[in-house]
Amino acid sequence: MARVRTVTHGYRLATGWEKIDKRPLTPEVAHELRSHGYTMVVAKRGLFDAREISLNQLPQGR
Repeated sequence: MARVRTVTHGYRLATGWEKIDKRPLTPEVAHELRSHGYTMVVAKRGLFDAREISLNQLPQGR
C-alpha cells in the first residue's frame, strides 16, 4: 500500500509559494486549500519524492 503524500507548501497567484502546515493530502484537505485560494501544492512522500500537484485536477472532496 502506498504512503499518503504530505503537503508542505502551497501556491497562490497573489503571494506565490508559501510554507503551510504539514498534513496529508486528502480530498478534504484539497477542498479546504482551494477555498483559501491555493491552486497548487508541493506534496512529499519520503525523502526524495516531492511533486507539485494542481489542486484543480484532484477529485472534489465534499
